[in-house]
Amino acid sequence: MTDDSSWRVTVPAATTNPENEASGLHNPSPDDSDATTPSAALSQRNPYDQSLFGEYSRLLLLLIGLPLVIRFALSVFHHQTGVAYLVAALVLIASFVWSKGHRGFRVWTLIIMALNVFAGVISYSDVNRHHNDPSLTAAAYVLLLCLLTASVFEFSAWMGRTRGTISRTLAWGVLLIPMFVYAVGIPIFNEIWDAIEADEKKMALADPKWNLANEIALRAAKFGVFTVFTYFGACLGSFLNVVAWCLPRGEAIALRSSKCPQCITEISRIDNLPIFSYLNLGGRCRHCEWPIPIRYLTVELVAAFIFGSLFLYQLVTGCLNVPDLFVHHKGILWIILYPKWPAITSYFFHAFFMTAILVLALIEWDQQKLKPSAMMVIGLAFFIPAAIYFPLQPVPLLKHLPGNLSTFSPVFDQVLTLFAGGTVGAAVGRTTAFYLSPKNVLILTMAFFLTGLALGWQALLPITLLFAIASAACRFNHKIGTLLQGCPTTLLLVAILLHHPFWKTIDNWW
Repeated sequence: MTDDSSWRVTVPAATTNPENEASGLHNPSPDDSDATTPSAALSQRNPYDQSLFGEYSRLLLLLIGLPLVIRFALSVFHHQTGVAYLVAALVLIASFVWSKGHRGFRVWTLIIMALNVFAGVISYSDVNRHHNDPSLTAAAYVLLLCLLTASVFEFSAWMGRTRGTISRTLAWGVLLIPMFVYAVGIPIFNEIWDAIEADEKKMALADPKWNLANEIALRAAKFGVFTVFTYFGACLGSFLNVVAWCLPRGEAIALRSSKCPQCITEISRIDNLPIFSYLNLGGRCRHCEWPIPIRYLTVELVAAFIFGSLFLYQLVTGCLNVPDLFVHHKGILWIILYPKWPAITSYFFHAFFMTAILVLALIEWDQQKLKPSAMMVIGLAFFIPAAIYFPLQPVPLLKHLPGNLSTFSPVFDQVLTLFAGGTVGAAVGRTTAFYLSPKNVLILTMAFFLTGLALGWQALLPITLLFAIASAACRFNHKIGTLLQGCPTTLLLVAILLHHPFWKTIDNWW
């Protein structure tokens, strides 16, 4: 192990022990406590005086808010509708003009006003059609946007401007903004666009009982299902850190509790949530503030990406990327809620296969050796299910071979397919390992063996080509080459992730 091999040399041994389950050791940095503002000062902080951007934002929102007040006042005077919108617009103007007062009360007032306007917006289409006044709906959308913007400014002033608060706010924004855009933004945009187009044929085909609230609820449910599958991958990634540490050492994996390796304090459940706990508590132990390497968060994110991306391009598409696997349904409703087991089992089989490659890459990264007994268990864990349930390996053994070759019984043919894929993969991996990583041949050989077993010998050619291109690119880039020196299994995982979405397309080129 050289001094410049990777970060693992510079991290003390205690910090690399994944007993902490990766995300369980977190605490805000010491700077956060020093930067905390007293509640009295927080209540007087003007959220728009912190920067020039805030000043211009307040001026712009004020210029937008005044016409909204006039518009809603006219609506109340003429039609006796829009009282809630008028009150919300007045509260918005008051928040710009009068900056004193308890910040928490101001934040919650704006949030309640925003929720009130949002509740009116999603059910306003019927009222709007009754009064034939689409401009009032557009004004309500603008008011909702202004209230949300003001809420963000007020919330930032309430929480303070420490680095920890800003980073946590950004992290939560990255997680929640996509959900808001998909579940709320797109339906609202479609509603406005349909009103602008006024396509009578499209309106005639639409369900008269289907409104904006139904569309938002459906999209929120879909995003919730996607989140469950993705976060399951993050939880598995947290467990993989422990597996990668314990498996080569022969230690117990499941029968252990999560403890800080520095202060030996058992980690509470609330501090052991993958990704969220790490971001919320700053990647430090709550009790001793011992920093935890970023590797653990990275593994959780990679595992979440594997499960989330496979969910989008394989599961809900009806295995559109898998050769010779036909599922005549698409979408969350017809694949998951009305289960199509070939698609579901194929999804989990490939997701677990990629996470197994990730574990091998972590073991190789730590410069540990894998015992033959552990390799046999891993191989059988993928061989036996694929031999019993054919959709897990749907590509025939003799596909793409010339001539009219006879086949055996389906079970024997499936077993031969798995043996051929594993054998060719092991041969390619062993040959490649002797050239790239002669010190640890078994891990890369095992990774290629699993690749041939799970995807078939036909997929080994494009994956090996991508692997070779990635290896050559690392040799030309000194920084990446130094970082990944002796860790070719990481490049194999990258090649598999690049190949898998286009597996069927590449297979059809043969």
